[in-house]
Amino acid sequence: MPILWLVLVVLVFSGGLMMQTHDRAITAAEYSTVDTLSQSLLVYRSAAAEFAKANPAFAGNPADAALNLPGWFRKPTGISSYVSGGRSYTYYPDGPGGMLDALASATESELVGVKRSGILVSPRSASTGIALPAVIPEGAIVALN
Repeated sequence: MPILWLVLVVLVFSGGLMMQTHDRAITAAEYSTVDTLSQSLLVYRSAAAEFAKANPAFAGNPADAALNLPGWFRKPTGISSYVSGGRSYTYYPDGPGGMLDALASATESELVGVKRSGILVSPRSASTGIALPAVIPEGAIVALN
């Protein structure tokens, strides 16, 4: 009978370790997704900013083919850009939790935030007073050039 208790204790202990390892793996996967999306948005923003600078009269969503994107870049579904008056607005609707913080940390800029009531709200300085185009959905994560 004591050997059964020993086996039970070992099983409970190893089960706990497996659960801990599983939780860490899930956390790492979520962090990786957020990091990949935020870095992809910044790459896309750079290409859109170059396009906006070269085409100041353009207004609308530039085609991906018109942007000077690196050959290795694969745009995640959902990332879009809008160009108007020589300025680019790169956005991602319904970004995962933590994406805005990752972008704010990576850029240390007040030109990264979320659209609230048509205004850019930055996690660094609250409301920036910058009006965003109507084409950008409410609640989208936005990075300006």
